[in-house]
Amino acid sequence: MYICKKNINIIVFNNIPDYLNIKLTQDSLQAFVSDYGYSIDKLSYNFITKDAMLALNIKHLNHSTHTDIISFDYSSKRTLRAEFFISPWAVSRSADEYSQSVVNEMLRVVSHGVLHCLGFKDKSDNDKSLMRREENKFINMFHVKPTFHV
Repeated sequence: MYICKKNINIIVFNNIPDYLNIKLTQDSLQAFVSDYGYSIDKLSYNFITKDAMLALNIKHLNHSTHTDIISFDYSSKRTLRAEFFISPWAVSRSADEYSQSVVNEMLRVVSHGVLHCLGFKDKSDNDKSLMRREENKFINMFHVKPTFHV
C-alpha cells in the first residue's frame, strides 16, 4: 500500500521579483534552516511596495522610515513559522549603497528574516557582525561552483 502525500508548500512567495529563482531559494532556505537544527512549519515572504512597507513600519513598529524587511515570528521551539514583508525598492537602494548586486542584497534580506527567527539579533556591533557572517553563508549557497567528475 502506498500513501500519497500531498505536496504542501511550506515556503511561500507572494509577488516575488523575477530575478529570484523560487525553487532554488526554497531549497536553500530548507537546507539553511536545517543546518541550525530547526524545521520549517511555514514561511511566507510577501514582496510589497515601498508605501505599503512604510505603512506597516508605522503601524507595527512605530517607525516613520523606510526599511527592507519586517518579520512577524510565530515560531515555537525549533519549528519556524513566520511572515516576512520585503520592500524590493528598499533592497535596491541598499544594493546601490553597499555596491552589491540586487540579487545578493535580496538574498541577504531573505536570510535576515529567518536568522531573526533562529534567535540572531542585530542591535550591537557584535550582533551585526555575526548576523552579516550568517547572511553571507546563505548568499554563498547560491554561488557555489559545480564540480564536474570525470
